[in-house]
Parts: sequence; C-alpha cells; structure tokens
Amino acid sequence: MAKTLLITGSSGLIGSEVCAHFAARGWGIEGVDNNSRAYFFGPQGDTRWNQRRLESELSNFKHHELDVRDRNGVMTLVDQVRPAAIVHSAAQPSHDLAAKIPYEDFDTNAVGTMNLLEAAHRFVPASPFVHMSTNKSLR
Repeated sequence: MAKTLLITGSSGLIGSEVCAHFAARGWGIEGVDNNSRAYFFGPQGDTRWNQRRLESELSNFKHHELDVRDRNGVMTLVDQVRPAAIVHSAAQPSHDLAAKIPYEDFDTNAVGTMNLLEAAHRFVPASPFVHMSTNKSLR
C-alpha cells in the first residue's frame, strides 16, 4: 500500500507542486483546499483550474473541500486519512491584505496551522509535519 500525504493548499502554487512531486513517487495524495484565494483576491485568484488539473493528471490524488479554520473538519479528516506525512501550505499569503483583514488572516494562518498541528499530534504523532509558505517583497 502506498504512503499517504495530506497536503493543505493543494490547489495553490506550492501545494500543487508538492502534490505532483509526491504523486510521481507513488504516494497517495489527499489534497485539502477550499479556493479561499478567490475570496481573498477575487476571480483572478481562483484556483479551481489547478484543482481540476490535479484531479485529471494525478490518478492518486483526492480532493477534500475543507477550510483549515474548521477545527472539527480538520480533526475528522486527519483521523480518517491517518497520513504518513503532512505538508501544510494553505495560507492567506498577502501582506497588504493582512492589514485590511487581520482576523481572517490570523484565523487562516495561525488558527488553521494550530488545528492541523493538534490533529497531527492526536492522530498521527509520528508523521512528519512540514509547514511551507511563500513570501514576497513589498518593493
């Protein structure tokens, strides 16, 4: 049986590349994304196209429509999937936007991460947990 990777932000730039990398190496991919970029950035931020690409190109990819802020949903998913590893790349990535929506930013980036860490601690404490993020220059 193939190892299973749980990847949050699976339709985003980093997440989708992680999905492709591990899928090519035989891992089962459990992708988590809720297309929050469309909420944060409008239609130009929509990542559904990338979700559909992953679903069509990776036979070992399964999408889960889940917001990492949903504590019970995250707990249930990690308990059900019991991944061999977790890569967390879901985020609200805009520094400029963070100043305008501080609570949404904090809830996504900090609370979402805490939800995943606690779920990993409870259900798969031996599984590696990798937190990946992008950064951009303000100039």
